[in-house]
Amino acid sequence: MESRSEIKLFRMLAICTLCICIVGTSAKAKLYIFSQVTGGDLDLCPDAFKMDVTDVLGEDQALFTFTNNCDSDGVLGRIFFMKNDLMTFNSIEDQSNGVAFSGPNGKKAMLPGGHPLGFTPHNTFSINAAPPRPHNGLHYEDYVSILFNLTGETSFDDLIAEIDSQSLGVGLHAQALPGGGSASFTAIPEPLTLSLLGIGTLLIRNKRRGTAQ
Repeated sequence: MESRSEIKLFRMLAICTLCICIVGTSAKAKLYIFSQVTGGDLDLCPDAFKMDVTDVLGEDQALFTFTNNCDSDGVLGRIFFMKNDLMTFNSIEDQSNGVAFSGPNGKKAMLPGGHPLGFTPHNTFSINAAPPRPHNGLHYEDYVSILFNLTGETSFDDLIAEIDSQSLGVGLHAQALPGGGSASFTAIPEPLTLSLLGIGTLLIRNKRRGTAQ
């Protein structure tokens, strides 16, 4: 019969597993939040904007899904990517009703305030909502999914490693923020995802050690 500590262990593991499934049901997926770069002391929701990068199994593709999770003012109108040889734009795969993003237009792009981070006109392309962006961008609970083809021998893990290290930077520019301002943001890994994966691994190891004794 299992001890109380073992029962608690399994309950914690079950909760962690459920959370991981909620974060991403794909075999490979990574969730990112965004760190504010410009805009001063705006009163934004925690983790206002998120990006989920999912491996499209068997297709050598990656799907980037951006969401607006803030129920106060704020419209995401531009998404910036550093130019790279890991992926090429395929299509706007899906977006909420009323949202109107289109693919790169070939024009030079620069994330406002992003120059020190490498977002320079010669090193960046953008995917934009149609003008007027505060109308056609991502409002609360809106989303847009952008499909990229992985190039050459690039694996999904290679892509994630480059984003994690910010060698492949992803940035956002939002308008209509509290007070009518705008701000830029850059992607960082979601701490919850990492901590849940770490806890789950630790719990499994502890269970195995307990069984072996």
